Amino acid sequence: MAVAVVAVAGLLAIEVAAAGGGAKLTEYDPHLADGVVGADGAASVAPLRVVWLGDSTAAGVGASSADQAVSRQVARRLGRPVELEVLAVSGARVADVLDQQLPALDGRPDLVLVSVGANDVTHLTASATFREQYGTLLDRLPAGVPVVAIGVPDMGSPTRLAQPLRTLSVLRGERLDGLVRDLAASRGAAYVNLARTTGAAFRSDPDTLLAGDRYHPSDAGYAVWADAITPVARWALERAAHPERPAPPVPAEST
Repeated sequence: MAVAVVAVAGLLAIEVAAAGGGAKLTEYDPHLADGVVGADGAASVAPLRVVWLGDSTAAGVGASSADQAVSRQVARRLGRPVELEVLAVSGARVADVLDQQLPALDGRPDLVLVSVGANDVTHLTASATFREQYGTLLDRLPAGVPVVAIGVPDMGSPTRLAQPLRTLSVLRGERLDGLVRDLAASRGAAYVNLARTTGAAFRSDPDTLLAGDRYHPSDAGYAVWADAITPVARWALERAAHPERPAPPVPAEST
């Protein structure tokens, strides 16, 4: 059994290295997405302070500009001005978010979105380790601040991943995504089932929804993600704004 595990780990390491040899994207500073994002007809409303933690997708790698990053696309869909801060870093795993990004979170934002896990899939973070670190991350976020835990995306969508890495990544991704879902539920955080809600679209039209590296989403791909994330973000904000009311129905994108 131990030999089989080592063999699989070695195979994955080779495949990850091969995938990393493909086309490279120009990475802009994700902090270029920072600032106030306007909303039509809502200029008189005080902006929400929204913070993103996570990996390259949270940072918007693959988008043609910071304006097309998923963080700004979601912000524009919230219907009011948003003071946006992106602390996400390309290549980050959950340990990096916990150790490097979380300490940079100042004050008390109105909403925190966490999008991490894909690099833990491809770099074989142990499930128990991922569970412990992700749970600690959620526990250390400011108490009472609504949190949206964005699930691991469909790891079978990126055409850059060769077989058998793609199939193995799907299985690992589903495992870690289940942990994200369960940890979010146990901490009262919202959860986005990104794989279920967007995976089919990416598999059916990868040329449109994937960027030039055939791994990260394109502008159009991030729009698909934003359509899935926004209803859950709105739900989390509504629930936090009116704790005295019964919780609104859980969005379909969470199930």
